[in-house]
Amino acid sequence: MGTVENTEEMYNLFNKTARAYDQSGVEFFRPIGRRLVELSGISTGASVLDVGAGRGAALFPAAAVVGKSGEVVGIDISEEMVKYAQEDAEELGLKQVSLQVMNGQKPEFEAGRFDAVIGSCSLFIWVKGADDVRPYLELLREGGRFATAAPSFFSTARGKWALFPEVVNELLMPYMLQSLKQSGAYDSQFANAGANWLITAESIEATLREAGFTDVEVTEEELPVVVNSGEQWVEFTYTTGMRGMWERIEEEERREVIAEVSRRLDTLRDENGVISVPVPIVYIRASAPKVA
Repeated sequence: MGTVENTEEMYNLFNKTARAYDQSGVEFFRPIGRRLVELSGISTGASVLDVGAGRGAALFPAAAVVGKSGEVVGIDISEEMVKYAQEDAEELGLKQVSLQVMNGQKPEFEAGRFDAVIGSCSLFIWVKGADDVRPYLELLREGGRFATAAPSFFSTARGKWALFPEVVNELLMPYMLQSLKQSGAYDSQFANAGANWLITAESIEATLREAGFTDVEVTEEELPVVVNSGEQWVEFTYTTGMRGMWERIEEEERREVIAEVSRRLDTLRDENGVISVPVPIVYIRASAPKVA
């Protein structure tokens, strides 16, 4: 998952998923990216850095907001992600967009380079505390915006924290935790879901203020993930970082687990034959301080 020590693991995983990432027909990353940009306060003509840009879920909405007079620089550790996002940007004729292969934990830009730094479903993977988020503050101009989105680790929406749809969470969570152990990422947010900086709005605010940010705002919203079958939901997870979990399960056992996950999710079909799984998402916004 996201520490410096296992960067290669993360790099390989996202290179594998790049072609299909956010292209599965299941709306997830793109609505999160759009909503993040809406909440970020980015304005026309702004210079924006998108950290962990992936296939452009937040990159392209940001480009639409800043317009031709602005710029959006996307960085991602995966060469394949950058390749496909760059192709999409060129196809859309977005000259204000540029992409670079770069480790988002160590962005290589001069201080004060950007009006906004954003990261949609990316920064939470490796940020553990104030020291990890401080580099993004250093990249911002006075009064600049910082905004990020992450799966909610709050317990408010469901009464308990859950990574997966509730009907399969207890089935899949042991496999996720075992995958994290095997990959050397057991200090990830998922393994320490009850004791990380994202666990409450108060801890998020305290972390960002310790890093030097001001005007911290935290919002939790539910995103309905709609699929036609349990099988489609599994296929969707293969196009995300969850693919790493599936690949670490032995083939025969994996087939059995997938069948059971599909069966359980299929019981959630509504009268129209579709399955809607609510996923709580946290949106975070803060500002670089203004010099008095």
